Amino acid sequence: MQRQDFNHDWTVKKVPEGMAASMSDSEGKKVTLPHDAMVWEKRSAGNSSGSAGGYFANGNYEYVKNLYVDESDKEETFILEFEGIHNSGYVYVNGAFAGSVQGGYTRLFVDITPYLCFGAKNLILVKVLNTAMPNSRWYTGSGIYRPVYLYKGGKIRIDVDGPRISTPEISTNIAAVKVETMLRYDGKVQKTVVLKTEIAAPGGDIVARESSRITLFAQEKTVQTQRIYVKKPALWSVEDPQLYCCKVTIYDGETVLDRAESMFGIRRLELDPVNGLRINGEKILLRGGCIHHDNGPVGAATFARAEKRRIEMLKEAGFNSVRISHNSSSKALLDACDRLGMLVMEESFDMWTQTKRPFDYSLVFADNWEKDLEDIVRKDFNHPCVFMYSIGNEIKEIHMPAGAQWSRRLTEKIRSLDTTRYVTNAINGMIGIMGDLPVVMKDMGMTVPERTPGGGINDTMTALMGAMNYLSSHPKVEEGLKESYGTLDLIGLNYMRDVYDQMKEYPNRVFYGAETLPPDIAQNWKKVKELSACIGDYTWTAWDYLGEAGIGIVTYDGRLRFAKSYPAYLAYCGDFDITGYRRPMSYLREIVFGLRKAPFIAVQLPEYYGKEPMCTPWSLPVTVSSWTWKGQEGKNCLVEVYSDAPEVELFVNGESVGRKSAGEAQEYRALFDTVYLPGEIKATAYYEDGTTEQYFLRTAADEVSLCLLSDRVKIGKDDLAYVAVELRDSEGTLQTAADRKICLRVEGVGQVQAFGSADPMSEENFFDESRTTYYGRAIAVIRSGEDSGTIRLTAWADAMEEVSIEIEVE
Repeated sequence: MQRQDFNHDWTVKKVPEGMAASMSDSEGKKVTLPHDAMVWEKRSAGNSSGSAGGYFANGNYEYVKNLYVDESDKEETFILEFEGIHNSGYVYVNGAFAGSVQGGYTRLFVDITPYLCFGAKNLILVKVLNTAMPNSRWYTGSGIYRPVYLYKGGKIRIDVDGPRISTPEISTNIAAVKVETMLRYDGKVQKTVVLKTEIAAPGGDIVARESSRITLFAQEKTVQTQRIYVKKPALWSVEDPQLYCCKVTIYDGETVLDRAESMFGIRRLELDPVNGLRINGEKILLRGGCIHHDNGPVGAATFARAEKRRIEMLKEAGFNSVRISHNSSSKALLDACDRLGMLVMEESFDMWTQTKRPFDYSLVFADNWEKDLEDIVRKDFNHPCVFMYSIGNEIKEIHMPAGAQWSRRLTEKIRSLDTTRYVTNAINGMIGIMGDLPVVMKDMGMTVPERTPGGGINDTMTALMGAMNYLSSHPKVEEGLKESYGTLDLIGLNYMRDVYDQMKEYPNRVFYGAETLPPDIAQNWKKVKELSACIGDYTWTAWDYLGEAGIGIVTYDGRLRFAKSYPAYLAYCGDFDITGYRRPMSYLREIVFGLRKAPFIAVQLPEYYGKEPMCTPWSLPVTVSSWTWKGQEGKNCLVEVYSDAPEVELFVNGESVGRKSAGEAQEYRALFDTVYLPGEIKATAYYEDGTTEQYFLRTAADEVSLCLLSDRVKIGKDDLAYVAVELRDSEGTLQTAADRKICLRVEGVGQVQAFGSADPMSEENFFDESRTTYYGRAIAVIRSGEDSGTIRLTAWADAMEEVSIEIEVE
């Protein structure tokens, strides 16, 4: 079917609770999809989304768009695809109900043909409900937050998802490509057509083709399977993500009836407890990170550039796999992972039949799980980046027989749809012992508190700090999970590192850390390298996100708690902050992975020297890679140096502070107690072969200028440019100690989509054209429209000169 974007010229309006009366297209605010309505709402401590939703407001919304359909198209079929509506969506065409979807992450396909008026404008109305809160454990967004597409096809047409492609047999000299194409026929008489399929190599040349004659019968769907051989295939891998293009065309004689194409990769997966995970015969350890679906300052809106930028930066920082937590991914993210060589663990559900939040997906799970899984597999099937499906995350009933039965049911459903990938589940052993926690703690030789930690699993884990790894090794955990373990191809373990060695008793198990604590990366990665059946580690998280407010925020008030009160709105625990800036933890991880030789310097906040940091299990004392600390001159501070070298030495203004052990024996970190003196701080790493590596930080001058740096100076239509707005001195050093409010002005063929910083406690919003920097930085997200031309972005602040940058829209 012919596909076109259906994202322009919508209007949106917030309506009262309940299904409001339909609005006309003249009402509401003009928007271009994708659109997250929630990120535009006012945050408040009293909002029902709570800390989990970043204290953003809920709401019901109506989206309206007109569609003109020509009189000559009466014989055509029209289908709308909504890639994501949160939390539930109801589609009406000219006042008639046409389709609905629940849960926020499943695609909705609506055949609107029966409701259209040909030769006239047609009113498309989408009612979005997201007032029943809390309904999630993280920020979800509201509205039509992923793209919409319109498909048009004749009586004979290819299914909207196009051909389904697999590569069942691969050798060095030849690969078998299996292409399954579904044809739909609405005619009333028998018809014979020809399906021609071509395979284009990564360079664009046609390297294989096949032609099949097909007889179509009235009102039937027909699947034609073709087995096509590609000689000397270029294999897809993380290091070299080669992609082919499959093009299918239906012919009636010389007339083209329909065509479709899909990218795919040729790669071979192998998994066993001796060799671990292999791709094309090469062993790979998963350097993984969990990510949520929001894109920081733009909210939950799914822009292709936002998804690609995130994967580009994660790959550059050393990650080779992402876990989509805890929902189905966008097509744009999968496309980016295919092209950039990032493996994807695709997750389906955060809960099954037992609730985690009063209005969460468990209320409709039993009615929707099958079609949800079917949609995920259809969406993912041609993407070589997807190598395993996760059927859940920290499922509450997983340790019970009923939970094991659900695990078996979901796993077998996926296997019936896709035999080419593995099925897993991200399991938290603590859940099964929550009711017996005092007994288990006593058995494990731990002091039982007078009052058992209350709240949910995250509150308990926070109170117990790292003890969840240890407690999960209790025999009750293995006994409760044994049946569920047995339903899976490989086992995901959340915060269960002390169970890894126990897995040796089960020679057929393959496992990995599905969710682990950032401070534990050195210990976790050591286990990954030691145990052949342990294939990798996924940190929580690779990228900071909206919601679960404050799980990584460190306080100094003597109170340890998981969630933080308003105005906190960011989790504040990612290797990258929400603007895409690498935090010190990212560099430590890169060193642990063995991908960085230069040391790295991070300074704990000098103003809190001597005070006990209240770190959650997901955080370390706050550090900044800066040697600019106004007002702290002559005062003590703690400096962290990360290195894989056996020893590191720290210098302040040329004077040695000392030499300390680092490397694996010290979990790649050395801590120096020194005095802050403006100037230069240097770390030198000493290796056993006599070589050295160095890293410097310098104090920024008081006089600074605004600097604008765009990730791209040329973008396409309907595209994004990310412009870093920074305070730097004449030498280019970032000024982290003189934050101020920055104002923006945009001229030309674009607009400010978002303006934000990484400040987890800010009460500023993302849609004003002013923002206060955070440690010297902010990010402006500039969005182009349908026109070519120039976008000119200007920034200024009090007592600072204006600066401008131009971005060309091609």
